[in-house]
This record gives sequence, C-alpha cells and structure tokens, in this order.
Amino acid sequence: MALMAERVTGVVYAYETHILFVGALVATARHKHHAGQVMWVPGGMDVEGEDGVRRHAATHVVRPDRLHSHGAAAVAAVLWVDRDDLPWELAPEVPREVDGEFPATACESPGEPLPPQDARDLARALLDLVAQGHDARACAPRHPAVRRMCALLESTASEREISMTELARQSGLSMRQLRHRFTEELGINPSAYLRWRRLRRAMASIERGATLTQAALEGGFADSAHFSRVFQAHFGMAPSHAISSVRFVGSLT
Repeated sequence: MALMAERVTGVVYAYETHILFVGALVATARHKHHAGQVMWVPGGMDVEGEDGVRRHAATHVVRPDRLHSHGAAAVAAVLWVDRDDLPWELAPEVPREVDGEFPATACESPGEPLPPQDARDLARALLDLVAQGHDARACAPRHPAVRRMCALLESTASEREISMTELARQSGLSMRQLRHRFTEELGINPSAYLRWRRLRRAMASIERGATLTQAALEGGFADSAHFSRVFQAHFGMAPSHAISSVRFVGSLT
C-alpha cells in the first residue's frame, strides 16, 4: 500500500482558464470555493458532499460554492473550473466511472510532470465529465453591469479595500440591485468574489516564485496570516500544506 503524503505533492498546470493538479492529496476539513472540482482517483477516495454523506468514488464532481471534504490519496488528478467558466447547472451530479479513459502515465510517476500531450488529454477528459458538448466560455456574466463589476474587481484585486458604494457607482446600479444581480449570475456576493480573485492572484504570484508573504501582499491581503485564514476557508488546509511541495510547470495551451 502506498504511503499517504503529509503535504499536497505533485504538479500544477494551467489549462485554458482552468488549473490541473496531478499528484498526492491530503485529507481536508470541510470547505468551499468559487471553483468547481472534477476529481479522478485511481482506486477511489472517500469524499463528503454538502449533505454530509460520505462515499467512496474514483470520479467525483464538486460544484462551486458547496461545502465538501475529501480523504487522502496517493495519486489523484484534479481540475479546478471557476463557476463563471462553465454552465454548471448542466453538469451531472455524479459523473460516470472513466478509469480506462485517462492516460496511464498519470499513475506511473506521481509528482513528476506528464508528457505535455498526456497532461492535455487528462485535462480534457476531466473537463468532458462536466462540460461535454458545451462551450466552457458560454457562462460569462450576461448583464453589462455584472461584466463591469467583474472587470473592476479583477483590476483592483490587489488593493486592500473597495467599497460597495464605489462598486454600485461604477456598475450603475443601486447597492441592493448590485448584490442581487451579482449573486444571481455568479452565485456569490461581490465581497466573496473579490476574496476569490485575490486568492487566485496570490496563487499566481506563488507560481512565479513568490514566498507566501510576498504572495499575500501581491494578492491584496493584509498579511500572510490573513491570506492563510482565507486560504484555509477555501481549501480546507493551510497554504503551507497545499503549495510548498507542488511544482508549477506552466500552460498546456
């Protein structure tokens, strides 16, 4: 039996607007994040959904902004897809079992980069479990005010504060309309969306070689402790356990 890692160890790739991880997973506390997850674990892994029911599965889908947790795994492939990148309402709650459809090289040398084409095939196979036949770009915000808000939040994600009053003024809506429209289209309120974008920016800084402290500041967090608290709430583990032992190898597209 393979020993389970004490930290997340493996390789991280960018695939289109998504993130692919291949390697060993540690068990997490219950958490939720604005990205959905599509997971494949040869031999299966214990997973727990929002309803608290645990099951053992080789393939598993976590929808965005839903509480969940999972056990440890010696080998796993996980694709993160943001809520606003995919029509998640069309995705199946329970994906089909697809062990035979994934590249065998994904299991051969955990922690080592895959051949680029195998990594692309793996990412595409995971995406097809939730998006087969659908354009992953078709879920962009439709209301022009929401598009303006997303652009504003993206451009200011590294700043410390942005007020709801300023967001409302920039969007052309009242604060009540802003919260309602934003949450209706993206599933979370503007403040939660900003935290998610700051997390993404901090993680991109780490990919470029920044320390956790540098990444926290570049992401717009008050300090590394603030970054760690937000990261823990979103991913169910400390960033030192999730990031320090992974390798970022760049884009597959």
